[in-house]
Amino acid sequence: MRTRTAQTASRTARFPLLALPMLMSVIALIAILALRADFAFGADVEPDRENGDLGPHFVIYDLPADRIESRLGIPYEEMVQRRAADSKAVPSDTLKALVFLAQWDDDPADTLNHTAADYETLLFTQGVVSTGSMREYMLEASYGKLWIEGDVHGWYSQPTYIPNDYFRNFFDAADADIDYSDYDSDGDGYTDAVWIFHAGPGEEETHNPAHIWSFAVSGLNHMTDDGVIIDRFACNPEMHADGSITSIRVAAHEASHVLGLPDLYDYNAKLDTVSYYTPGDANDHPLMDWCLMGYYGYNIFSYGTRQDPAHLCAWSKQELGWVNPTPLTTSQKDVPLPEVNLNPLIYKVTGAGSGSQEYFLIENRNSNSASIFDHLDSDFSAYWPWFTFGQNQKDPGMLILHVDDAMSGNTSGAHYRVAVEDAGYDPATPWDGTSEFSEEWYPYETRISAPFSADDAGQTSFTPNTVPNSNWYGAGSGIWITNISASGTTMTFDIGFGNAWPAIVSHSPVALDTMLMPSEVFLFTATAIDEDLDPTTYEWYEDGLLQQTGASNSYSFTAGTSGSSVDIMVVATDGSLADSLTWSIDVDLSTGVADAVVPLAGPAISAAPNPFNPTVGIRVSVAEAGDLTVSVHDIAGRHVAELARKYAEPGVHEFTWHGKDASGESASSGIYFVRAHTGAQSVLSKIVLLR
Repeated sequence: MRTRTAQTASRTARFPLLALPMLMSVIALIAILALRADFAFGADVEPDRENGDLGPHFVIYDLPADRIESRLGIPYEEMVQRRAADSKAVPSDTLKALVFLAQWDDDPADTLNHTAADYETLLFTQGVVSTGSMREYMLEASYGKLWIEGDVHGWYSQPTYIPNDYFRNFFDAADADIDYSDYDSDGDGYTDAVWIFHAGPGEEETHNPAHIWSFAVSGLNHMTDDGVIIDRFACNPEMHADGSITSIRVAAHEASHVLGLPDLYDYNAKLDTVSYYTPGDANDHPLMDWCLMGYYGYNIFSYGTRQDPAHLCAWSKQELGWVNPTPLTTSQKDVPLPEVNLNPLIYKVTGAGSGSQEYFLIENRNSNSASIFDHLDSDFSAYWPWFTFGQNQKDPGMLILHVDDAMSGNTSGAHYRVAVEDAGYDPATPWDGTSEFSEEWYPYETRISAPFSADDAGQTSFTPNTVPNSNWYGAGSGIWITNISASGTTMTFDIGFGNAWPAIVSHSPVALDTMLMPSEVFLFTATAIDEDLDPTTYEWYEDGLLQQTGASNSYSFTAGTSGSSVDIMVVATDGSLADSLTWSIDVDLSTGVADAVVPLAGPAISAAPNPFNPTVGIRVSVAEAGDLTVSVHDIAGRHVAELARKYAEPGVHEFTWHGKDASGESASSGIYFVRAHTGAQSVLSKIVLLR
């Protein structure tokens, strides 16, 4: 445990070692050794370095399991437990990084083309690196809270790579010309950040065991001659496999370990980086490229075409103190959600049954943002030849993270500490292997996108009834997130606790400003969805005065002959929550004839009988000639049947649904929606099948 008293002692103890007589030096040395045991190991016996035992608090990130066991002589599961217990180091406002360039006599670097000045540009500049520098990444991810600066030292040389030494021979050799205390800007007795760039590419990219697999270390506890401890460092490759200088994608991931963040992929079932496939593991990497700390967040599968890393997810930013989630605890409608790329607004949702440490985090990931980073996916899909390497846009929309901080990490099968609720993932529908539905992520599963948005059919709700659902791991949540808007700079959604908001999803006339002629009779309609199936009551008002109430979603209005305007409002309510819509009606009294009766831009639907069993007649009114698609969907938005796909002339078109799905099987009782689509216009009508 790092206490301020111990930290201060470590910084004042270095001076007697350098200048006082032998007795004082011995006393100081004993104090330092005691501090080392307290800081890193919590044990009285120095670990056996020769056999790779670096103590119970030594943690190494990202190395494959076989490397952990062969190098350290401990089971991989023990290292996973150490990672879970590794304490977080919250960064200060300014981080000064010590950057080492390391090469070996038997493995030299390309020092001619990869100079210290090149790495200074890559790490510490702004507006120079086309895909973004490390400083720019940390500034954007932290919303300006973390400023990084530093110095690049090297190239330093040693005879050969010693895996179990963890670059301590380089640290010792450089002690003569580096004052390590210059890199302890917060004065806690530890270097802020040490980043190593070693000769050659990384094995994680080349799959060549002669290369070093990138990793990070915590608990090294290496005392320098300057009285400052190097406790954490990141190890990164000099170059890519093609010989070009490395980008920051892997470096940012490893540097975030130095800041104190854990990996958020599934340690138990790391996806094979050669076959890109894990049979039988439906969800083995719960964040993928939606977080820098996910297995593809550093975009290792981009094959040189994608140089910038993904953003950190909301949980990671929360852990580093870069965002303070706004709690949502009451039912609200049209909740605004600006893009998280440039705005530090995320929502935290808790509820009955969640306990004290389980919650949802909601963020708007906008790949069309003006942000520097987080626009393209990591190309896990690149294994298949019909995907576009490194150029697929990331799916924008509302990302929902399911967090259970009671879990030590992402190691327990389907119960993770941090996982993204994948809006497009349906384990019941396997991928057919012939088309790209969704950029990447689960290439052997059908998915349209991980974020929720109205951009994709069936992905506008996250409720106890959807797939995935909003339940906690061990209990129901009663959380209803509905009416999720299309992706964009600012999204909106409704949230209900124990009850879903009714939502008016279609209305006629489509135009809310409508001109009528005197005495004209006009039928107004509105269709609402209530996802928890509460009975919906429609209340119709004229200029604020209630005219009609009941189950009817239509209202007949007769335009007056005096007065020139009236407001028609419909309120759809389940008795406690409601949605409303208002038309402004103008009556043209100057000629007695309407100057412009606004036509219906989209189709209109009626269904009878409703409820029905087993057959329902569908009438679709089309205003303009064009392509018409009529389909049936269940309450979760899944496609059930297609009734028509044709070119339609203006007028009324009639169809019949016999209550069967696309395979000819009888559909079960419940609520369904008929969707008519013409051009860019769509309209829904609710129907109820009662068997």
